[in-house]
Amino acid sequence: MENLYLIYPAMLLLFGTLVSALASKLEISNAFFLYFTGMILGAFGLVNFPTETIIGISSLAVVFVVFESTVKLKFKDINKFTKYSLNIVVVSFILHICTITPLVYFMFPISDDPFISFILSLVFSSIVYGIDHDITLTKKLKKNHKLVKILEVESLINRILTIVIPLLLLKYITALITTSVLPGFEVFLFFKQVLFGIIIGVVIGFFVLIVLNTKIVEEIAYLIVITSSIVTFSITEFFGLNGVLSLTFFSLIFGNYHVKHKKQLEKITFLFGHIFNIFVFILIGTKMLISFDYFFFGTLLFLVYIFVRFVSVFISLKTKKFSFKEIILVSFNVPKGIDVAIIILLMMTQYNYINGIENIVNLCLLFSLYSITLSNVLGLFSKNLTS
Repeated sequence: MENLYLIYPAMLLLFGTLVSALASKLEISNAFFLYFTGMILGAFGLVNFPTETIIGISSLAVVFVVFESTVKLKFKDINKFTKYSLNIVVVSFILHICTITPLVYFMFPISDDPFISFILSLVFSSIVYGIDHDITLTKKLKKNHKLVKILEVESLINRILTIVIPLLLLKYITALITTSVLPGFEVFLFFKQVLFGIIIGVVIGFFVLIVLNTKIVEEIAYLIVITSSIVTFSITEFFGLNGVLSLTFFSLIFGNYHVKHKKQLEKITFLFGHIFNIFVFILIGTKMLISFDYFFFGTLLFLVYIFVRFVSVFISLKTKKFSFKEIILVSFNVPKGIDVAIIILLMMTQYNYINGIENIVNLCLLFSLYSITLSNVLGLFSKNLTS
């Protein structure tokens, strides 16, 4: 029986690697294939992880995904297209929060508590507004193409926000439910947790930076990077602080200051990130049972989301440098990737006690399927839509 604990992860990793290789050969995103693999394995009862194991996998995935995304945000690499990416991020975030949040709140019966319903609606809109950095366009267009550069920077920023903001809001809901203090005081406690979380990330970041630049640790530098990332997140969470924000600031310090053999260290952490990507996508696939009650209004909501995305991109890229076809291509390229999958998995397991969370999960699953399908179809015509 003990061997089963090895069979499950080994089987997931094998199937995930094979379908990822197939997706790469077909030049499409591997997320859809991984979801589908999980659905098949789940239907036949071939994957059965305890809830505690899924929470552990999700938490480690958060560590590697946040680190991988944040460490790529190097201030010195800001290029001429970054301003367009930032414009899209700001405009898109504001329009999606202001449009999608009230629509979800009034269209779907989220929770019995109106305030919790509003916060959960905000959680949903903050999750789905972003795009994944492993976009379909990178498989069809050259890496230095202006659209790829714009979407790459936008998606890196979005990935961090798509993880940080929903988890902040979910922790706030937890504080509302579990904290027995005077009304309103939980807000003070919440921001106190955020502030001390950031401080811990900065302190550990600079300490690790000093250690990595000594000659003594060169041979085990990669171990220090991996373990310090995990320790930064876990110790912050252990003290009831915000581990994601702590890890974000830790990664920013690592990515923007001099470290010996940084490229090699980053490659190793990225490898671990890809392994956890496979686990998370397949595990989500095994849970992907979307209620039919959500298909009609969920589809309408997705169409509104696409329209809001188009308006955001049109406002941000309305210059002579971009054609209308290119604006369409950027607008509809909205795959929900590993960041959304991680939050879905955490909502299913770690935050499943929140009344109404299953409704948000259903909508997130539906948006993930729609967005990945749309982006892969769009990728087939990407060369025809570029100047």
